[in-house]
Amino acid sequence: MGSRGKKMRLFIALKTTPYEDILYEKLKEIKPQFTEGIKWVSKENLHVTVKFLGEVKPDFLETTESIVDEVAKTFKSFTFFIEGISGFPKPTYARVLFFSIKDEGHFIEFIMRMLDKEFEQHNFKREESYIPHITFGRVKYGFVDLSSKKFSDIKFTVQAYGLTLIESVLNPEGPTYNEIKYFNFVNNNV
Repeated sequence: MGSRGKKMRLFIALKTTPYEDILYEKLKEIKPQFTEGIKWVSKENLHVTVKFLGEVKPDFLETTESIVDEVAKTFKSFTFFIEGISGFPKPTYARVLFFSIKDEGHFIEFIMRMLDKEFEQHNFKREESYIPHITFGRVKYGFVDLSSKKFSDIKFTVQAYGLTLIESVLNPEGPTYNEIKYFNFVNNNV
């Protein structure tokens, strides 16, 4: 955990059944289609963010944990699909590359909206738009047209069973993610 005096860079992610190995194998297929200029996300940093908090004072950590715990207790475990590849701001002009998520029950968005509402009361900015995804690369210069790439189909089911509060420590090599605390959904006993 970060030192007591400094602000901590925090975000909240879904706690799920493992998918990192499958996605990393997929990345081995994807990477050769790109020239230089992509900053790839490491396998251990693949995740589904439901709320990015940014810089938070250590004395707000207890309140943060309480909010995340209360939100987690209002949800049951659910499944979603990791299905396909896309990019932001749009697939033909992608600066962020990601695995798409299909959440038929819209649970991930409901969680995000609930977290947004709770944290807004503590002067955190609401999300302007939210699309659940798993970032796997960032374009350093320019953009990538994903419509010109050929990817084999990807679709598999993942179970979400809680939320995790994570500290992101920025380093020259890329961020290191430290799990601070895990919060079960109400019906989970994993």
